[in-house]
Amino acid sequence: MNTPLGLAFIVGQLGLGGAEQQLYHLLAGLDRARFRPVVINLGGQADAPWEKPIKSLNIPLWHIERSFGRAGRIIQVTRRLRFERIRIVHGWVFHANPYSAVAGRLAGVPLRLGSMRGNYNGIPDHKLLRRIGYWGLNGLVTNSTMAADQVRALRLTEAWVRVVPNGVHHTEPATEVERRRLKAELSFADTDRLIGSIGRLDNNKNHGMLLRAFAGLAEKSLPLRLVIFGDGPLRMQLAAEAERLGVAQKIFFPGAIPQAARYLAAMEVCCLTSYTEGMPNLVMEAAAAGLPVVSTTCGDSAKLIEHGVTGYLVSPNDVAGLSEYLDLLLSDPDLRRRLGQAGREKMRREFSVEAMVGRMVKVYEDALIAKGLA
Repeated sequence: MNTPLGLAFIVGQLGLGGAEQQLYHLLAGLDRARFRPVVINLGGQADAPWEKPIKSLNIPLWHIERSFGRAGRIIQVTRRLRFERIRIVHGWVFHANPYSAVAGRLAGVPLRLGSMRGNYNGIPDHKLLRRIGYWGLNGLVTNSTMAADQVRALRLTEAWVRVVPNGVHHTEPATEVERRRLKAELSFADTDRLIGSIGRLDNNKNHGMLLRAFAGLAEKSLPLRLVIFGDGPLRMQLAAEAERLGVAQKIFFPGAIPQAARYLAAMEVCCLTSYTEGMPNLVMEAAAAGLPVVSTTCGDSAKLIEHGVTGYLVSPNDVAGLSEYLDLLLSDPDLRRRLGQAGREKMRREFSVEAMVGRMVKVYEDALIAKGLA
């Protein structure tokens, strides 16, 4: 019987992020007879939201304290890789790539992989930082074709580049009873029509665009409300903007809530207004929940949304376009239902968690064969 291969994932943290969620899905789906997964957390924070779910899979999880500094953390990661007899090390996010490359090489790991799970334009504009995340890797995995095309066009690495789209679970549509219960949990009335979004409150997510579009719609007689889940540096600024626009009483900022996606079923429409993304989990989760999505053309959103079929696409900061499509959807329940069902079917057909796991495992297997390790 073959011994399972040691496979280490290096993460920056285990907070409430899409990358961390995708890692959990992959860990849960890996064939443990083939792979022996280990997680190394550079964040150093114990009891982060995804720590308990990962530990429940009986997967070793090591914390590397920030107090060691970069050099010290490389030494600590190297020791863990050696101790766990790792054969594949995968930096799961861009800032973990140098640890995968350097510590992996020092530990004698034969296959060293990195990730680009966002958009290159979202990396701080520092030439060394933008390039160091690609040095010394055998391969790079992205979750969007846009990121892969950027890496190749800019010749940022000599490593091979593969695309593995995110995966989303297929669940049964919420009942009307469940929808009413979720609305009540958020202190909304049954008759309220709810627009929603989930994401960190920062410049990239561009929630100001959503506030301005909502303000124009809120002047109508519709019992319209907006909920934006998440936390971040712009929370107070966005609250002040809502006050300035005169809609603060109709907007709810619940903060960062674990498993906030469960509240998608309470919404009529979901919005994503980011400037840059990789493959946005919010779009996938909303579509899987049978919810029509209006999104900016960020990352691979156009691969997830078929314009006019499963949702609508607008350019970043096209407030008028966003407002128009939201108004169209809010005024037509049959259109919402039709687009929501089409989006749900697309997620089931093309972007299941099982498909993501299978694609990632194929990347590992192909790389092992190419290096003569299989």
